[in-house]
Amino acid sequence: MKTNKGLMFPEARTASEVAYSLKSKTDANAVILRTTDEQAITDEQAIALAVALAGGEENCRIGERCRVSEPPLTSPMIYVACLAAYNQGIHHGWWIDATQDPEDIKADIQEMLDDSPINNAQEWAIHDFDNFGFIRINEHEKLETVARWGQLLGENPNEEQAICHYIQYAKEKEVEPCSEHFQETYYGFFSSMKDFAQSDLIADLYDYGKLCKNEPFWSKHIDWEYLAQELDTANEFYFSESTSGIYVFQ
Repeated sequence: MKTNKGLMFPEARTASEVAYSLKSKTDANAVILRTTDEQAITDEQAIALAVALAGGEENCRIGERCRVSEPPLTSPMIYVACLAAYNQGIHHGWWIDATQDPEDIKADIQEMLDDSPINNAQEWAIHDFDNFGFIRINEHEKLETVARWGQLLGENPNEEQAICHYIQYAKEKEVEPCSEHFQETYYGFFSSMKDFAQSDLIADLYDYGKLCKNEPFWSKHIDWEYLAQELDTANEFYFSESTSGIYVFQ
């Protein structure tokens, strides 16, 4: 007979509080509500248990609320704040996963507003963001844009800087940025135009191997600097410069 493993508590309220706090495993936000002084000791135990199970730490208190969140994530995140609370001098907001679809981000924001210490809170703003490279996000950025950038970064780990250059490339080419298009058009990072001219990509594209085979002498005397200038003006590639080199797209 199969049995479900779980935690058992003598009070239903304590059990529900712990269950809710464990949401920090998935959305990095959870709340435990405390009511009467008689229940304070039991609730403190629930808080400690929830924190331990969620692998996080108790990081703030607002009135009778205790927020529990897990350690910082490495995926793109936005911190959305409740403006009704903010205008009352209360910092209430959630870190939200920006790799979700816009509808899911909006649902998380609404849940944050429903959880606000200010009744009927409706207005919000993005007050912080993390893991977006040098992409800047303003406080009223469209959620569709946030999700598009977040998903691009989330689906292409270790390509943070390239993604940032790609977004500018897509904007100039008037192309809707997406992971598939990025992977199709991104050729790589090179320290200089000369480095790009001597790359395997150019060798394959212009059949350098055949030249070496048919013209072993002349192939050793190519002016790579001049070839780099020709590639720069050929309009076959898009070059995005950085302080350490160039990102190449087609």
